[in-house]
Amino acid sequence: MIQAIPSGATNCYLLRPDGGGPAILVDAGTAADQTFLSKLSACLPPQDLALVILTHGHYDHVGHAARLQGEYGVPVAIHPGDREMVTQGSLTCPPGRGLLGGIIRRATLRTVEKSRYTPFTPDRLLAPGPLPGFPGVEVVSLPGHTPGSIGVVFEGCLLAGDVVMNLPLPALPWLAEDFPTARKSLTALAGRSFVKIYPGHGRPIHGAWLDRKR
Repeated sequence: MIQAIPSGATNCYLLRPDGGGPAILVDAGTAADQTFLSKLSACLPPQDLALVILTHGHYDHVGHAARLQGEYGVPVAIHPGDREMVTQGSLTCPPGRGLLGGIIRRATLRTVEKSRYTPFTPDRLLAPGPLPGFPGVEVVSLPGHTPGSIGVVFEGCLLAGDVVMNLPLPALPWLAEDFPTARKSLTALAGRSFVKIYPGHGRPIHGAWLDRKR
């Protein structure tokens, strides 16, 4: 089962295997959202999480990771490419793409201080491939939005982080450190036949959308 837990404009996802097994939280929201842990608790006691996977190190996806780690003992995992961002508590905002990207970036920078979070050291560094200890979960490397951006494959679906945003239509992210690399990451997924794509921002996308990215 995939259950969305919104945090501001960011989508976080609770993963629970239908046949039972360890629960995973994909992304930890923004610290500006002080209700996030209450929303999570309504779905599952935080201490019952087996792992928090961060799709990348931006502040709007990692905001409650330190608290889940420190107060509830939940291990936190991230790709090594973004490790330094979270150990330093970075609030960086990448460049925008086009007019809309510029508008989104300026709006983000006006409110970024509200999202300041506690820096933390990840317990686990992610590598592409099946995730050890979590049958049926695969990590996919998707650099571009950030160097260490990843996706999570679960029950035939892709939890895509910010490799794609559905704002207002499915497309490349409006903000990225390296747009050509982000495009390559997205097109490399074409043909994977996902049932659905769950983006970090916006509504779920039918998996067939990727076929047009070949």
